[in-house]
Amino acid sequence: MSEKEEGLAAARMERRAVQPAWTRWTRRMGFAFVALVVLGLVALLGYGLLNKGEAKAGALRLNRVAPDFTLNLFGGGSFTLSENRGKPVVLNIWASWCDSCRDEAADFEQVWRSYRGEGVVFVGVNVQDNDGDAKKYLKEFDITYPNGPDESGINFEYGATGVPETFFIDRDGVIVLKYAGPLGAESLSAFVEELLQ
Repeated sequence: MSEKEEGLAAARMERRAVQPAWTRWTRRMGFAFVALVVLGLVALLGYGLLNKGEAKAGALRLNRVAPDFTLNLFGGGSFTLSENRGKPVVLNIWASWCDSCRDEAADFEQVWRSYRGEGVVFVGVNVQDNDGDAKKYLKEFDITYPNGPDESGINFEYGATGVPETFFIDRDGVIVLKYAGPLGAESLSAFVEELLQ
């Protein structure tokens, strides 16, 4: 074998020796990438479980037409938003499994009873729930204003990002305020007073 051939053979052997190290490195990088993706998904899941799907609290002023909807009510019958044009409407999106919804439930009923004589309409839209649990919730808190399950994606049309969320709709059918998070009686009454002006 000539010197040139020996050099080529040595180069081939050297490439073979380097190749396994490169292969090992790429495999390690691949495993590291997969591990990072899995850890990221676990962290995201943990965050979601800790927040239980509840929206970040706060008020957001809006000025957009409220999408019309018809809601089949738990007690029978239906509620159509457009049939209530000319009246202020408080639309609450809730779920029986939501602790913050439970915190505000009695306050909503109290404020509803205080303002229903002034023509204010309250309506509850139950999301991501089963009818049995929702009906128990309504009975537990003695809620008398209209409520029904979201069978047509009302929460998506309104841009809800969690529960509870409340939309305040003026007499002209315009959403003037969205409140994410639980509302106490005092804040809820203040927002209803704004609707009545």
